Amino acid sequence: MILKGLKRNAIRKNVEAHLGKRQARPQNISSLKTLAVLIDASQSVNIVSLLKLANELGVKSERLKVIGYKENQKELDDDKEAAYYSDKSFGISGTIKSKSLQEFINEEYDVLINFYEENLIELNYVAAASKAKFKVGFAAVDNRINDLIIGATTNDTNLFIAELKKYLKILQII
Repeated sequence: MILKGLKRNAIRKNVEAHLGKRQARPQNISSLKTLAVLIDASQSVNIVSLLKLANELGVKSERLKVIGYKENQKELDDDKEAAYYSDKSFGISGTIKSKSLQEFINEEYDVLINFYEENLIELNYVAAASKAKFKVGFAAVDNRINDLIIGATTNDTNLFIAELKKYLKILQII
């Protein structure tokens, strides 16, 4: 229990460090080619709706990457739709032990959608550390992480998709 607290503290410090280094400058995205989605896998998220979202944004399904966080999972099985990580993916000092999670963070996606509403430190760490050019999320999450905040909920996927498309067109990303 004490080790878990120490690990969470180290992760929280890493989040603050990433947010401190983050520059509030718009990245040039000529067209949307790659899309990443970070989900809270403990909530019911319809992966098919995420594929629909990618299709509506003009991103091919093979250029969509979905990764989800599952709290307290002993064994994580990646499937064809998504990869997963858990508390076990982090070391005691808050470093990442999972190879697939490290690859996700290091990939330079055009847009990262932080599709979660609960402020979990493990989700915030991946969102803050990601090298995505443009980050989109919900108002309930730490607003320093995202470049665009949409005032919908994860339950109303259609509204989220409509708002996201509208703002990405305004910003000339799609």
